[in-house]
Amino acid sequence: MNAFKLIIMKLFFNLFVYGFAILGINRTMAQSDSLFVTTSDGVKLFVKKSGSGEPMLFIHGGPGSNSFYFEKEGGNIFERAATMIYVDQRGCGRSDIPKNGDYSLSRVVKDFDEIRQALGIDKWMVMAHSFGGILATEYAYEYPNTIASMVYLNCTVNILDSGNSVIAKTLEVLPDLSSEEKDYFKDKTIPPIDKFYRAFNLLSKNDKKYILQFEHKENAEMDDKLMGSPFLKWDMAQHVFSYPEYLEDFSPKTSKINIPVLIISGKKDYAIGVDHYKLMKFPQQKVIFIDGAHALYTEHTKELYRRVKPFIRKTEKNWSNKVNT
Repeated sequence: MNAFKLIIMKLFFNLFVYGFAILGINRTMAQSDSLFVTTSDGVKLFVKKSGSGEPMLFIHGGPGSNSFYFEKEGGNIFERAATMIYVDQRGCGRSDIPKNGDYSLSRVVKDFDEIRQALGIDKWMVMAHSFGGILATEYAYEYPNTIASMVYLNCTVNILDSGNSVIAKTLEVLPDLSSEEKDYFKDKTIPPIDKFYRAFNLLSKNDKKYILQFEHKENAEMDDKLMGSPFLKWDMAQHVFSYPEYLEDFSPKTSKINIPVLIISGKKDYAIGVDHYKLMKFPQQKVIFIDGAHALYTEHTKELYRRVKPFIRKTEKNWSNKVNT
């Protein structure tokens, strides 16, 4: 994306997004589907509603990324089947950085429910991607009566397990690493998250980072340019792992979440792990496999939509039946 396009995009967002008033939900006349919701601890969160059908909250990954990537890189196809509610989490994307620096898991999932209440929604569907799986699991565990169903798109419920997938793929695609580098990953005294970052940096250095998330390098380059947009914040990403709760194993909680869950697993998703879905034990889960990587919404857009749409329609039908009875 050239400098001129970045300037135009920035002007667009300044005009239609950042012109909102500070308190509560305030919309502009020009773009009625974009708004800010102010949380109980005073953080303005960017929210965008788009599409038609029952409401579906999108929980982005990262950690600390934003909903912009999903919407602009193919995920907006789901607007054909639901009213997508894109949220940039606190300190992410177009949302504000919390003055109190609170990025705790309990606060982040509380944000989701405060958004639901502010929008006047009794119950909604949830679609999560990547690290968003941890947030969605905690949200459903704490607020089960607010969720009709969930879609897990290449989600993790155990970040350390996913980190092991990243490390294994790194060693596979970089067989000529020094013995010192290989010994680093075997050293049990080194924190697992440090090994994850080391693997990621090695892949970046060797121009192989894209393999974790994309089948095609050009799609990774497009994503990098989009995520480099100057209006996007990345504060949460810098602080999230200072909270040990995010490193916990959330798979035991999945067995206690008794709502319909559709799990989409990419057969080439090395960012999460091709067998990671096996950790999930939702009582009402269904697993679907797609022959793709982490960014299925970009590289397998139509197939992903085709496989998820019936689940959305079934949720809507059950929703309608319960209302009528």
